[in-house]
Amino acid sequence: MAAFPEDDAHPGLGSRLRVRLPRRVGLRARLTSSAAVRALEAATGLAAAVPVLDSTVSAVRAGWVPAGDDGIIATRSWDVLSAHTPLVGQYSEAGQVITGQTMHSPGPMLYWLLALPARFGRPADLAITMGAINTVAIVACVILARRRGGLILMFAVAAGIALMAQSLAAETMHDIWNPAAGLFPFLLLIFLCWSAACGEHRLLPPAVLVGSFVVQTHLMYLAPTAVLFAVASAGLTGRALAGRRREEARGEAARSRPRIWPWALAAVAVAAVCWAPPAIDQLEHDPGNLTMIARTAEHRGTTLGAGAGRRAVARSVGVRPWWLYVPASEWERKVDVRDAPLSRLQSDSAIAILLALAAVGVGGALARRWDLASAAAIGLGLSAAIALEAASNPSGRLLSGTLGYTMWWGSELGLWVWLIVAWGLWLSAVAAGRRLVRQSRLTRQSRLTRQSRLTRRSHPVRQSHPVQPGRARAVAVGTGCAAALAGVAVVGAAVASNAGPDSHAYDYRPIRSLAASLEAAIPPGRTIAFHFGPLDAATQPMEPAIRYLLVRHGDRPLADGSFPRLGDWYVQGHRRVQWVVYLADGTRAPRHMRLVGRVRFVSPWGRETLSAWVRRA
Repeated sequence: MAAFPEDDAHPGLGSRLRVRLPRRVGLRARLTSSAAVRALEAATGLAAAVPVLDSTVSAVRAGWVPAGDDGIIATRSWDVLSAHTPLVGQYSEAGQVITGQTMHSPGPMLYWLLALPARFGRPADLAITMGAINTVAIVACVILARRRGGLILMFAVAAGIALMAQSLAAETMHDIWNPAAGLFPFLLLIFLCWSAACGEHRLLPPAVLVGSFVVQTHLMYLAPTAVLFAVASAGLTGRALAGRRREEARGEAARSRPRIWPWALAAVAVAAVCWAPPAIDQLEHDPGNLTMIARTAEHRGTTLGAGAGRRAVARSVGVRPWWLYVPASEWERKVDVRDAPLSRLQSDSAIAILLALAAVGVGGALARRWDLASAAAIGLGLSAAIALEAASNPSGRLLSGTLGYTMWWGSELGLWVWLIVAWGLWLSAVAAGRRLVRQSRLTRQSRLTRQSRLTRRSHPVRQSHPVQPGRARAVAVGTGCAAALAGVAVVGAAVASNAGPDSHAYDYRPIRSLAASLEAAIPPGRTIAFHFGPLDAATQPMEPAIRYLLVRHGDRPLADGSFPRLGDWYVQGHRRVQWVVYLADGTRAPRHMRLVGRVRFVSPWGRETLSAWVRRA
């Protein structure tokens, strides 16, 4: 596998479509060729994103509203453009369980992303924004794949992403819940850091931006993000040192080497902006949120151990990997990692695939194909990261249950590992084919030289219609691209056709109905004591959504116990209120309150009734 074609300087067939034009071709033809490649990239990316687009459209048609934790995220996103802008991310139960203190995700960048639609758009615009971000991330992955490996790798990546979508619940593709919101941006981060490791130093600022976003969104992305930036830094440093040595050997001027430091400085500036709010929180509070994260990690107690780490890796890359099957439940991975035993096939195939990945990396390094070597290093590093993440997870039933979503990125890991192994095998086959063709040409030329000049003159070859290999090649490439694009679209459509509804879809219409009743009963701009009675598993997710819709209405809903999730601005304490709102299951009327809305609906747990009562304070 060490013999790979040396085409670092030529990203692939896609680039050749642009550069292999006649020298006298006009500017319009050149622009048309470039535009055609760009259009092909965009079309392929959109075809790969069909499951995301379909999921988003289905959510909007269902009347999406931010139920459950989404309601908390929507409310905090509204607060970004206010005097009480959040400095930290989403509330985490881990802090209360492990240390008894409040802990949040590292930063508020998810709230920044959703701030405008949360304040100025419709509720469904939050889901549309997240679906658009995920679509852009997929298209960017496809574009970067073509820059690294040409059309072959571009179509392979697009088909792989579309196929991988089957392993994720359709809701995660437009959901603003923080573990889901970072999934496709993290996939983009893999390609950004890979490209940076291959020498594209201009991608450092966007890589830092995306990396900061995914880490601030949820701590489950911290270890893999560290791996990605380590590989990117090592690749850039190695290329810079190699370039300097070549210049010194040739006696060239240093100015011929591309300057990396302006882009590195820009990346530092981006990081400073992204991490300024967590730094401010750390300085203003004692202890700050970053300190609480460190304490929680330090005192997590008994963990699941190495067995869970092995199962996580085997489920990610072994036969059959997570990314190639449809799970019975989006939370199934906590059982896969925590309880389910590994089969011999899963264990042995995972070892074989990782050894093949290592062989690709070694072969790439020997052939000076640093793109292959860095891609293999990313796959091996991410495998170690998911093993560490699963092994270090607390063993208590509550926190070990978080494996149901912290292992979601194992689908992207499996896709990456299988993709790089397949690409390495493909390049090996291409190199072997080129050698055979070269030997065949040499044999043919030697045979022709043995023929006498007289014999060749006496048997002339008539060519009334000269062959045009350039045109035939263009037709073949165009036909192949059309077929590959259609194949990606078919895969995306097939995955989208099997998508299920959102987990809270049954709540959407009742939430809208009750919120409309409350908005009609209470004038905007009021301070509300927001209370609720016993709520079950079906009605509890409705409360944060109704709270957010009241905030959108211009009201300020207050409740004791709101501090961990929403901050001091929404804590009632001794603050004076003008209205009281009470939500409760059933029809029992509280004293001195007026019924303004009641909804009846069917949930997975049976028939539900939720009533809303109000009174003036």
